[in-house]
Amino acid sequence: MRALLVAGVATVLCSIAAGTARADVAAFASDGTDPWTGGAAATTQIESAAGAIASTVAGRPVSVRCEGDDDWTTLASGFGFEPSLVLGLVSFTSTQPVDYTELSPDVCRSLQSFATATTKPTKCQLVVHVTRNKKVRAVTQPPTPCFANGRRLSAGNSFWDAYFATAEALQTLVHESIHLQGDPVEADAECYGMQHLAYAAQQLGDAPDDAAAIAQYYATLLYPSRRTQAPAYWSPECRANGALDLTPNDGVWP
Repeated sequence: MRALLVAGVATVLCSIAAGTARADVAAFASDGTDPWTGGAAATTQIESAAGAIASTVAGRPVSVRCEGDDDWTTLASGFGFEPSLVLGLVSFTSTQPVDYTELSPDVCRSLQSFATATTKPTKCQLVVHVTRNKKVRAVTQPPTPCFANGRRLSAGNSFWDAYFATAEALQTLVHESIHLQGDPVEADAECYGMQHLAYAAQQLGDAPDDAAAIAQYYATLLYPSRRTQAPAYWSPECRANGALDLTPNDGVWP
């Protein structure tokens, strides 16, 4: 089960302007339906795409079920959790997980919006002010990932609210995928999952550099908050070359 992480980090202000996102690719075309249309009897496009990602991460065939608002509330009542505070869950029978994860409406909406976008909201353009002959002019640099070198390259709150929601949705998908692998430990799922976040973003159409950047954003600004906000989801070994690093000594983190 994955609980909601409340953003509790300060905005880093940079001398830049947000740029228009460059076109990546849509994982699939929007058909105007909700992620849970048809219920358990049907598989929507985002459920299919997310299921393929989850299967790769889990190392076995699994599926993703998007729950609508009413169904999520009913599910929460049955499991005894607050629906607004939990983002996804995997049920275990004895010591074995079931073959599917159930994701909250907000997570599925974010995943579908991200997947169907032909231009992902992940690149920004730096505006450099150049002085020449006592005249200052603005020079727009080539687009670059919006999160770079541990810093946010845009100060717009609405932009970062959406970026945060996308990162949380992607992390929820890969976190639950680790549970589907058979690991019930929340700290393991959070850390191992985070190392698949960039992969999930690319599978939904994000460019490789942007996918790496959003994974860095999560690891740098959001994951550390787990230590105080949700200690069961945090581990001191979740770091480069730590015990939970899936590919130690490769110079890549997460």
